[in-house]
Amino acid sequence: MISDRQLSILNAIVEDYVDLGHPIGSKTLIERHKLNFSPATIRNEMKHLEDVELIEKTHTSSGRSPSQSGIRYYVNQLLQQTSHQQQTKIQRLSDLLVDNHYDISSALSEFANELSIASQYTTLVMRPNHKKDIINNIHLIRANAYLVIMVVVFTSGHVEHLHLASDVPLSNDELTKISNFVTAKYDEWNHHHFENELDAFVNSELEKHFIKDMLSTIEIHFDNQSNGIFMGGKVKLIDALNETNVSSIQPILQYIESNKITQLLDDMSNSTINVKIGHEIESSLSGISIVTSQYHIDDRLKGQIAIIGPTAMNYQNVIRLLNTIW
Repeated sequence: MISDRQLSILNAIVEDYVDLGHPIGSKTLIERHKLNFSPATIRNEMKHLEDVELIEKTHTSSGRSPSQSGIRYYVNQLLQQTSHQQQTKIQRLSDLLVDNHYDISSALSEFANELSIASQYTTLVMRPNHKKDIINNIHLIRANAYLVIMVVVFTSGHVEHLHLASDVPLSNDELTKISNFVTAKYDEWNHHHFENELDAFVNSELEKHFIKDMLSTIEIHFDNQSNGIFMGGKVKLIDALNETNVSSIQPILQYIESNKITQLLDDMSNSTINVKIGHEIESSLSGISIVTSQYHIDDRLKGQIAIIGPTAMNYQNVIRLLNTIW
């Protein structure tokens, strides 16, 4: 534990380091924060913060920089404060879905870019798991004798178009009959009675195969989409790094473009704001922080947001922004 005075000095050092990008001395603290302590007192308190490894001295400056432990301490205090604050929630994604005619890929891509502009950092938006959405309707449209377009409509308003190959030509009446049957039964089917229901509905093995192919296509499609990530402001990540951590660019980009970021977002997926700093993410990623939160399309369908920046991130603005998102 540190005293309230030491905490106020630590907070000032972190915020000034974020703003100015260089180590902070006692003179800078006095000038920028009008602290009611003498320079000698501030230096003594800074010495204590250095002793407990919350700040550190560089060889090239008389000032102090926050350590990763110091940033973590600062962030924990900030998260504790903001968890008790009531924020007006903005349902911006709902508007984007309407504007993009419920094309969720376009809406999430635009959402990621807007969040990047608002935060001034790189933003990732993970596609929601549509297995938690409810299929409202499945329509089958014959494109030609052997190609069928399957239109899957969800209660969230999201629509997917999938292609199916048919071994035999199916008439429009047959396709309507199949689509009505699958729509009615899709959400209640399970492995115990699926085969019996299907046997009672169709006599043709080809039709049975076609329906199984429909279900398999839906499952595979949404399994593949569950890891979909939309990025906004990729260049901002490079802009945020400086000469001391520019070597981090390659491992950061490799991490973002790998399945590791998906796993991290899954592990951090809850309704609260989470922050991972430097080595807390991975040993090779000392230069960045990741702040995550949830977004909602409706009460059931949710996804993850991640804002990525340097460890000297403007956490106040980022946490405030994520607190307003529903």
